[in-house]
Amino acid sequence: MQANAAPEASETPRAAKSSALVKDYEAQMKLAISALDLVRNHLTPPNPKTFEFWYEYADGNNADLKAEVDAILKRGPGSLSTYDVEQFYDQYIRSKNDEDDAEREASSGLDDELKAVHEVLRNYVEHSKSFGDTLSVSMDELTPDATAQQIAKTVQCLIGENQRMEAETSELRSSVENSQEQVKLLETRLQKAKDVSLYDPLTQLRNRGYYDQELPKLVIKAALDEKPLCLAVADIDHFKRVNDNFGHQIGDGVLKLFADLLMKNIKGRDLVVRFGGEEFVVLLPETQLSDAMVLLEQIRKKLQGLSLSVRTTGQTVGNVTASFGLVQLRPDEDKSALFERADQLLYRAKEEGRNRIITEND
Repeated sequence: MQANAAPEASETPRAAKSSALVKDYEAQMKLAISALDLVRNHLTPPNPKTFEFWYEYADGNNADLKAEVDAILKRGPGSLSTYDVEQFYDQYIRSKNDEDDAEREASSGLDDELKAVHEVLRNYVEHSKSFGDTLSVSMDELTPDATAQQIAKTVQCLIGENQRMEAETSELRSSVENSQEQVKLLETRLQKAKDVSLYDPLTQLRNRGYYDQELPKLVIKAALDEKPLCLAVADIDHFKRVNDNFGHQIGDGVLKLFADLLMKNIKGRDLVVRFGGEEFVVLLPETQLSDAMVLLEQIRKKLQGLSLSVRTTGQTVGNVTASFGLVQLRPDEDKSALFERADQLLYRAKEEGRNRIITEND
């Protein structure tokens, strides 16, 4: 009779953990090699910031970053500048790291406060049990034949235990009240950290994350209320020349100036977003296309009329212009199609000479 074959030994927990670590290492090494290849292929400076940028891009989990970079890379070799890398790093990586640090700190504080409250309650429960045991023993001692001395001793013991419990209860109340205040402060800090993550650190406008959060609401509201909603995509013309000729600090100044101009010319319910790089989105609820055109034309002319110079050196930057693609929400249109139409019109404006507004009626 043939003996049964011995069953294969199952993988031990330690071996399974070791295997998982090896796979994780190999995956990270593959990403690192991809990032280095991207640094080399696109001739970007091989510094830690650039490597982190390409590592994040190669990872692919940041869909917004990948989509924006891919859109630039489609324009051809050399289209992605060092400035672009720095802007994407600030927008998607550094701001995210700052946000994560702030949220982690606030979340850790909340965890510590909850643990402290739990410990206070645990001690209180233990002391309550001890108090109950004392009461039980005292009741057993108060028999009908107990002497006056025994009764006095028992009563004195109960008074002492009652005073101790009153002190414990007061301490508990004070600890819980203090923890409530700390929790409120930490919740406020956590909310502020989340709010900060929805702002562009350079221009102080709302950012792409806020746009993605709010646009669906505006589209639904416009459809339900049967009111118009206009969306414009704006892009500063020849912005790369400004950076190349005057440096990124002046380029940042131009971005802030344009952002300020946009904000000063919109109404309370309107929204301006820095979409990425030198591209901005203007959302105009309850605004007809013709009225939106008038507003954007005012902004375009004001920007064109500015003669810019470097304050410290007096060097003339000259006139800066912007191009716009403007559309109005169509019935049953979703947010993606709305933006795509405006973006296509923006490219038409660029192709037709820049410094102009192209609408769906053109």
